[in-house]
Amino acid sequence: MKSKLMILFVITTLLFLGCSRQEKAESKNMEQIYKEEGIPVEVQVMQPQTFIKELSYNANLSGIRQSAAAAMIGGRIEKVHVKVGDYVEKGQVMFEFPEDAPAGQLVQAQSAYEMIEATYNRMKNLYAKGGISKQDLESVETQYKVAEANLDAVLQMLKVRAPIDGYVISVNVRETDGVHAEDVLAFVSQTNRMKARIWATEDEVCQINKRQKATATWNNITLTGIVTEVAIAMDRGHNAFAVNLEFNNIQNLCKSGVTGKISIQTYVNKEALLVARANVKKDANGFYVYTMNGDNANKTYVTTGQENGSFEIVDGLEVGDKVIVKGLNLVSDGVKVKIVANGQ
Repeated sequence: MKSKLMILFVITTLLFLGCSRQEKAESKNMEQIYKEEGIPVEVQVMQPQTFIKELSYNANLSGIRQSAAAAMIGGRIEKVHVKVGDYVEKGQVMFEFPEDAPAGQLVQAQSAYEMIEATYNRMKNLYAKGGISKQDLESVETQYKVAEANLDAVLQMLKVRAPIDGYVISVNVRETDGVHAEDVLAFVSQTNRMKARIWATEDEVCQINKRQKATATWNNITLTGIVTEVAIAMDRGHNAFAVNLEFNNIQNLCKSGVTGKISIQTYVNKEALLVARANVKKDANGFYVYTMNGDNANKTYVTTGQENGSFEIVDGLEVGDKVIVKGLNLVSDGVKVKIVANGQ
């Protein structure tokens, strides 16, 4: 029995040693292959690309101009001529009060006008016949013009008109509703252009300048625009700097009052050489990448510029250079490398 166990132990030991030697041989063979044929790598051929760095915010979007249509008197609304979404022109009648509205005092103004009108006509006839002086006629004429102006003012107060050209974005009353003087009955907005205000930190405001390009995105709709104003003093309430922007909305696709994503282009380089952040290494001497030098890897020091997921390389690389982007964990300066079939 003991002899059988001893034989089994010897066989197991020999098998284990054989496998270990085979693994070492295979490992040595792989190292030898790398040394002879080169470490397989993938490369990126340097070509100019557009590099954009942006600051992003969320902000309310509203029409470039927005104005309230307010009641000049209190009373009951008799007619509503508009609804949300209607386009109105400045001066167009939107709401009407009844002519007998007590606050309007139309009856009194109409009576006063008719009385002075009759007097004025009579005085003109008398003046033509030499019955009164020119001074007397001018005195009555002045009273007539005042009464006429008063009547016109009363008539205007009975009609609420559009304050600007634009789209009706809200209507706050219905027919028969009672309102007070100065109540806002509707808002009219010019939405062919939109405006927004964002709040920038101290670090951010140093990157923002007037006329920088910007976009506003809402509901998969993107509007293009520019920065129109940058505050030069911090707002203590927000502890930030106000930045105003305007956007084209010619087709009126974006609605007033919505919240959009605002992106401001703070830096643009249309001829940038870019390398992904993961492929740029750093040591005591600075940033570096591995490039192809014939069949060997070359440790190439570079100067980086802006960064936004990728580094902008401002010095150290040229168009056409091949930067190793895969296989970096096996690569060192001067080792032989081989570009694999799917490398670029």
